[in-house]
Amino acid sequence: MRLRNVRLVHFRNHAETAFTCSPDVNVFVGKNGEGKTNILEGISYLCLTKSFFAASDATALQLGTEAFTAQGSFEAADGLTFDTVVSYQGAERRKVMTVNGQAPESMAAMVGQFPVVILSPENSNITFGGPGDRRRFVDLVISQASRGYLEDLLEYRRVLRQRNRILADNRERPGSVTAALEPWTESLVNCGARIVARRIRFVQEFEPEVRTAFGRVAAVNEAPALEYRGTVELNGDASPDAVRSAFARSVERVAPQEQRAGLTLVGPHRDELGMTINDLELRGYASQGQHKTFLVALKLAEVAFLRERCREAPILLLDDVVSELDPERATRLLTEASSLGQTFITATEATMFDRTYGATGYRRFSVRAGQVTADE
Repeated sequence: MRLRNVRLVHFRNHAETAFTCSPDVNVFVGKNGEGKTNILEGISYLCLTKSFFAASDATALQLGTEAFTAQGSFEAADGLTFDTVVSYQGAERRKVMTVNGQAPESMAAMVGQFPVVILSPENSNITFGGPGDRRRFVDLVISQASRGYLEDLLEYRRVLRQRNRILADNRERPGSVTAALEPWTESLVNCGARIVARRIRFVQEFEPEVRTAFGRVAAVNEAPALEYRGTVELNGDASPDAVRSAFARSVERVAPQEQRAGLTLVGPHRDELGMTINDLELRGYASQGQHKTFLVALKLAEVAFLRERCREAPILLLDDVVSELDPERATRLLTEASSLGQTFITATEATMFDRTYGATGYRRFSVRAGQVTADE
């Protein structure tokens, strides 16, 4: 996948920005606060219909304006082109997307059409944060590769909300909720079992890619590992049918506790992705450098995973990551990135890129006060 051009209107501090992209490496250089990250955020809207770090679309609207627009033209590996527009109307709080002039059936339907991998300081929560941060990472990767998984995920969240509502109401007004819960429990188990089985398979497929990427970036003799830690006891069998049966037994076992708590206590919404180096927990024992290297390895593995399953090389967005790594590891990351597909990088200075790629090995843009100019 290649992004040929980008245009941002009233997006953050970009009143109107337009540029033509290199099919290889694009570097945006400027001081902090000038609008570099906003460019990557605009690309994130084109790929995922949302920001990669802001929860609300309204925050991307330039102050004093009524609407923003992000436009871009993608070219797929088979040569097909897709002119994409995402616009947000502030007064109506309404977001609209079109691809070649046609609106998709839903925003969720766009996830995975233009695969993207994002590495930014906000991603540090994947290794430093709680289980929810790691679940979100796993869900986004699989969702870009599998429309069916995303549909299951959205349905599971809907069922979970309704089931929790019944349990919460019962906690306030105790009574028999068995009949009211039964259809929602069945849906929870069926849908949740598919999610858990797919996540387990994902971890099995993804871990070798992480090990390979970690070795290329770190060049040290350390063994990273991933482990899916579920709330459903599986006894070694992770087939969809086995997961469904185990899930049903687990729900039945915790039914009294759920009614007391007013919450659903087992299922993929409470599972964890364990991360270790040399059999030691990453969160408890790893150094800052190991955390950063593990995160970079996850993202490089994500590129490899999506490239194989989407039949497209994903676009890679690297936001201010060079300054987060020591020079040797930063050089290794930049060298890896240039071989993976189209890459967009933000930085405060260009010396590292000239040294790694050569003065003509990438396209450089200067960013100042929301204005982007292509350097000669």
